[in-house]
Amino acid sequence: MKLQFSRLLLLLGLSLSLSSCMKDDMEGPNAQVYGIIKDKVTGEPVQTELINGSIIQAFEQGYATPVAQNWLIKNTGEYRNNLVFANKYNFNLINGNFIPVSITDYEIKPGENKLDFEVEPYIRVKNCAISKNSNNQVVATFNLEPGVAAARLSAIRLYAFSDVYVGEAVKFNTAGTSFQQSFGTPIVINPATTYTLTIDLNTNATLFPAGRDYFFRVGALASISGYGTVRRNYASFVKISL
Repeated sequence: MKLQFSRLLLLLGLSLSLSSCMKDDMEGPNAQVYGIIKDKVTGEPVQTELINGSIIQAFEQGYATPVAQNWLIKNTGEYRNNLVFANKYNFNLINGNFIPVSITDYEIKPGENKLDFEVEPYIRVKNCAISKNSNNQVVATFNLEPGVAAARLSAIRLYAFSDVYVGEAVKFNTAGTSFQQSFGTPIVINPATTYTLTIDLNTNATLFPAGRDYFFRVGALASISGYGTVRRNYASFVKISL
């Protein structure tokens, strides 16, 4: 009886081994999709953040209940997905830093596909300049412009981190008060107003040891209702060597 049981285990093991070596005939992804999330007015990329930022929801058609595939958008407003099946798709861009948009029955063909999305950002960060001054401070000056008439300004911040993914989700917890400003009652966005935010490197010396590159970025949070979760709008990051 013990011998028969041993043979049974051996046969079962051989069966599993052979089945794992069988060729998988299912075809893999045969398309690549890339593009930019563009400001429909300026044509510029709408900056976001890779972690907890704007995303693209892609729904492959042909299924009873299509499931959302979340495609990440880079800090720069660009995206790329090299593992896509050629088919028709619906796209939703919601809960981001722009008015939601949707595209239906868009055909993704085998090979390379360029697909840009034109959007209305809630806020545009304009004329942003970030530099280190002689007082060992990193100073950012910038203007803001409403991308949507109903948008109000809720908060602004100068972010810092040790890599390019700097933003609300990836940042140093800098000390001080001059690096951010919050408005208890959101204010009207005046393009003529110049904002100044500062990070004192002396106060935050433990976060910024010398001999490294650091990345700084301005973000602005809009207050607007009726569009779900509102993410921050950003300027491009700036690299500063300390």
